[in-house]
Amino acid sequence: MTGIDTTTPRVVRVAAWLTLALAPVGLLLVLDGILELQWWGSAESKHLLAALDSINTEYGITPPALLRGREGAVELIVLGVLCIAYAILGIWLRRGRLWARSWAIGGGLLTLLLGIMGVGSDATESHTVAAYFEQLHGSAIGDRVPAVRELLFPGWYPWAEDIIQGAQVLLTLAALVALASAIISHGDYFTGGREVDAPPDEWDSALSRVRDQSRRQREADES
Repeated sequence: MTGIDTTTPRVVRVAAWLTLALAPVGLLLVLDGILELQWWGSAESKHLLAALDSINTEYGITPPALLRGREGAVELIVLGVLCIAYAILGIWLRRGRLWARSWAIGGGLLTLLLGIMGVGSDATESHTVAAYFEQLHGSAIGDRVPAVRELLFPGWYPWAEDIIQGAQVLLTLAALVALASAIISHGDYFTGGREVDAPPDEWDSALSRVRDQSRRQREADES
């Protein structure tokens, strides 16, 4: 991108870099999902599910929510791939491509919505592993805790998932806000390779009206 920095507005560069920052986050989501799928396919997970089911059958203690399940792990992988694809748009945002601007808006809103749904589903889950262990300690079978804990997935799995999901939501929101600011303040930078004398598109017309209205309001306030 040599030679672009001198002509690219700063707010556009910020929006582009924030968009590109979703690439490593997406990669982490993919890796997290793969690790969870591997755990669900391991012998430890099968033994754990059997032990939890046995406790539920004998003592009526409902098993806790374990990670996201296989479907949830696949969802993490899909979300990660979407984030990587969305991040690539940052290259063309920096170059002022009109099509990249449109796709970045749609892709950003989609990944933000999916991320919020994922974080929300985790936050509303009350029957956690910690609560389950407390329930076991408060019953007559507290001695089962070490056996269950030995079969449990590594403790950093849920922490890593929460951190990565939170980073994805915050970065996507920041990228969208920066892109919106870039569109409002430098909407004419996104040309998409159109001819110089080509008529403005719907986005340009709408943004032109917003800028004209803002200018008239400032002039009215000054007078």
